[in-house]
Amino acid sequence: MNLGHLIFYLILISGFQLCGQATLTTEERNQRIRDRWNRSLVDDTNYSFNKAANNLLVQTSSSVKPGKALCVAMGQGRNALFLARNGWEVTGFDLADRAVAQAKAKALEENLSLTTHIASFKNFEYGSEQWDLISWLYGGCLNIDGISAKIKESLKPGGLFIFEFFHREAGISMDRPSFGCTTNSIRDMFVHEGGFEILLYEEKEGVADYGLDKHKLIYMVISKN
Repeated sequence: MNLGHLIFYLILISGFQLCGQATLTTEERNQRIRDRWNRSLVDDTNYSFNKAANNLLVQTSSSVKPGKALCVAMGQGRNALFLARNGWEVTGFDLADRAVAQAKAKALEENLSLTTHIASFKNFEYGSEQWDLISWLYGGCLNIDGISAKIKESLKPGGLFIFEFFHREAGISMDRPSFGCTTNSIRDMFVHEGGFEILLYEEKEGVADYGLDKHKLIYMVISKN
């Protein structure tokens, strides 16, 4: 095979791979996510992430009366278990089934009540005016169709929504230019439609829970009126 044929072959194979990725079914995409996070949170002992509860969640929840809490993308349960230890009635969900199994085993060991579901952002049933607190910590930029509306509907009046994730500048610094949330984009999802009070909104450098490196992060706490 000459060089020209080799280049054409590589381009053709790349095209097939891209087409295959574009035509993944929802379940195939979810399985990839499940495998990735099971591997990172359960199997890979070198993967760096905060094993303790998220600091923003700790600070915010300590100032309010415990109620019903939802931990989105709960992983191995560090945040859900923290809330349960502090009197909250906690539900959490994640696609990473083996990570969730670790959380359930730890709750059983500590005699804590913890409800878990294996579900994606899209298919979890958030309910209506059901939660006093929802944590969305390192779950992405809320760029799933209809997800912000589900969060708004599922919070009780006076309920808190706690968000933390990478800013777009962090993605650029990691050579991932489309990763992270753009300036004010998360806040604007809730401010423009009204009905919410911004209790905290900051875009600043901090130590990320995943990777444990310093990056520009977005921190937000809002309350439903």
